[in-house]
Amino acid sequence: MALGHRVRGHRARAVTGSIAALAALGGLLTGCATDSAESAESTAVEVRPELRALLPGELRAESARIAVGTESGYPPFEYTNEAGRIVGFEIDLFDAASKRLGLKYNFVDMPWDSLVDELYASNVDVVAAAMSDTPERQADSDFVDYYNDSDAIMVPAGNPEGIKNLKDLCGRPVAVLVETTQAEALAALNANQCQAKPVNVLTFETDADALAQVQAGKADAELTQWSTGAYNAKQVGSGDIFQVANTEIINPTPLGFRFLKGDVEMVRAYQAAVQSIIDDGTYAEILAKHDLSAGALTTATVNNQQP
Repeated sequence: MALGHRVRGHRARAVTGSIAALAALGGLLTGCATDSAESAESTAVEVRPELRALLPGELRAESARIAVGTESGYPPFEYTNEAGRIVGFEIDLFDAASKRLGLKYNFVDMPWDSLVDELYASNVDVVAAAMSDTPERQADSDFVDYYNDSDAIMVPAGNPEGIKNLKDLCGRPVAVLVETTQAEALAALNANQCQAKPVNVLTFETDADALAQVQAGKADAELTQWSTGAYNAKQVGSGDIFQVANTEIINPTPLGFRFLKGDVEMVRAYQAAVQSIIDDGTYAEILAKHDLSAGALTTATVNNQQP
């Protein structure tokens, strides 16, 4: 299993003070990966031999280690703290599942739009980056689902344009992270409800850059995942710079760890590991720690299919 080589990170405190701190999440680094021992905060999770036995044979060796692609500018799922460690909800969850399997790993921090290419090239073995599990992505990937999320329309505090739903975005400049389900949702909006007055879709390499357009007045809104939007609404400034405009659920979808299609043993092992930490309460503790209990699953599905 090869280690990835394309790396991106940031050294700013995660989403504090102002949008300048948020935008600092997009700084570039090269040439390093984060060891599992340096990433997630320590979680007491014991190895289950019967689950470890589900791993491919070569990954049961004591020296075995996998590479995990991530993009660390996306709190609360993954971000870099002041000590330079990648932390967050998904980081803690992947760490707990890997400990249950007794499997070591390295997080490889890279730009969002290179994650899937690196997976296809076998430079990383799995992607953990708050990635939506969609039928289109299932054509060449398998997902182990760990969370339910939806979309958020981020606007300036006070919502001066009175935006409440997706249709209200018609004819407006809207920022979005490139190559995401949110970008696809805006494209679908232009093909349907907004044909007469299309959304001016502004795409960016990081969620921080997209959100910065809203504060700068260059976009009327940003479309992002609800959990990230709610987090940023609370954390940026004193919680008085942004707000989530929609009160109704938009585009609910599961998030999952993404594997190459046909990597059956790895998928089966991580599904069993995630289900194990759901069953023993570890999952609930991790969700509560990150204030994300609203999106909890009771079953770790593969490709959003109930067993």
